Amino acid sequence: MLLEGGDRFDTLDRHPELNRSQQEAVKDVFASREKIVGIDGVAGAGKTTTLAVIREGAEAEGYRVEGFAPTSRATQKLGEAGIDTSTLQMHLTKRQGPDIGERRLYVLDESSLASTRQMHEFVTRLHPNDRVLLVGDRRQHEAVEAGKPFAQLQEAGMKTVSLDQIVRQKEPELRQVVEQLARGEVGAAVKGLESQGRVHEFRDRTERIEAIAKEYAKSPESTLVVSPDNRSRTEINARIHAELQSGGVVSRDEHNIQTLVPRQDLTGAARTWAERYEVGDVLRHSRASKETGIGKGEYARVVGIDAGQNRIIVSLKDGKEVTYDPHRQQGVSVYREEQRAFSTGDRIQFTAPANELKIANRELGTVESITEGRMSLRMDDGRAIELDPARHPHLDHGYAVTSHSSQGQTAERVLVHVDTELGAKDLLNNRMAYVAISRGAHDAQLFTNDREELPAALGHEVSRQNAHTPQLNREQTIQPPQHEIAPKIEHSHGMGLGL
Repeated sequence: MLLEGGDRFDTLDRHPELNRSQQEAVKDVFASREKIVGIDGVAGAGKTTTLAVIREGAEAEGYRVEGFAPTSRATQKLGEAGIDTSTLQMHLTKRQGPDIGERRLYVLDESSLASTRQMHEFVTRLHPNDRVLLVGDRRQHEAVEAGKPFAQLQEAGMKTVSLDQIVRQKEPELRQVVEQLARGEVGAAVKGLESQGRVHEFRDRTERIEAIAKEYAKSPESTLVVSPDNRSRTEINARIHAELQSGGVVSRDEHNIQTLVPRQDLTGAARTWAERYEVGDVLRHSRASKETGIGKGEYARVVGIDAGQNRIIVSLKDGKEVTYDPHRQQGVSVYREEQRAFSTGDRIQFTAPANELKIANRELGTVESITEGRMSLRMDDGRAIELDPARHPHLDHGYAVTSHSSQGQTAERVLVHVDTELGAKDLLNNRMAYVAISRGAHDAQLFTNDREELPAALGHEVSRQNAHTPQLNREQTIQPPQHEIAPKIEHSHGMGLGL
């Protein structure tokens, strides 16, 4: 994306607020000739501000800038850079348009959360005049599906611009901890948190969750709680709800609502095996299926399982039963029903998109009122929303989130729950530590059962296996032998941002 001489500096001159790292990143992106360029930035390095300047320069040179991200929350954050955005999944479901010679710059944010399959499909759609900016942090969480294409592309030689100057953490001691976590120095980071008085040990689980709730209640408007698993997250949410009720922040008048909670243990390949399902599971089909006759957005309940034939039997809303092989169906999300007690004043989060309300997955708001069959919310972006919980059952308390859900969020302070005896050990790792602690702009507090075991628990390295996906070359053609993304990034011969 070649933007030369005065034009490059004119754009930068209009933005004296950029720090050294941001200025260098913008210069490098404008000067590059490659079709695909990466920006690998540490957490809190001001990527949104940087992207806003890049968008400005690209549009001045006649590029139409479009943004995508693997999650709804990330698309919202990317939109803050003034870029029209949608989810990567939505982009991939659309029919590819003809090549009309238009110059487009695609910005794919949170690229580390994109799977190999998604990335492969994305680049195969590019036209000759298209340029791509992949933005991410390969130290943060990877895709739920197989693959780590953002890291693979860098290893294969993709031109990558670095953003390495943290601007989120203002306090030098906390900023140093985040920098250590970004380098994988977990032991040193934990030691630093200890010396700063930010590690609290409660061996009793009930006492530990109680302590988190009381700490949250001291400043609820500026605090985020991160807990690795859904069980502890649910417990913390319930305890904070009760603590805020006792303090008069949340009404004592409760409304029990039947909600749908994602089955955290049933993701990716596990959804293709009938034996992993349970009778009573609720399924939502995001794609229509000619084979089963189930429509897009339709719900079904599992009423039978034939593990030997790898088939499940589901009941639809009209009572019709359908039997199918889950291996042959894509776009199916799995939930279980759980009751939640909501009150006026509660923080609430959506656990799935509500497209007709223009609500993104994991978007947060506050309950303003609850009446029979209606819930009025004030979303964090200021919008007033009314909904029927029976039609929108993907609701949960919004006090505590998992580290995956926290990625992309920022709060004044973050409270991190780390149970070193957690059964799902893979949920405790260096990525979780880095993502969770870096959310706090001014403070980060850790609550654990065993401070001595913290470095080992949070130092666990986890990285998903590469997906068996064809290679990509510069023209995005399929190269079967390697079964992974390993593109040949070459010059685009001046077809970038040029005068």
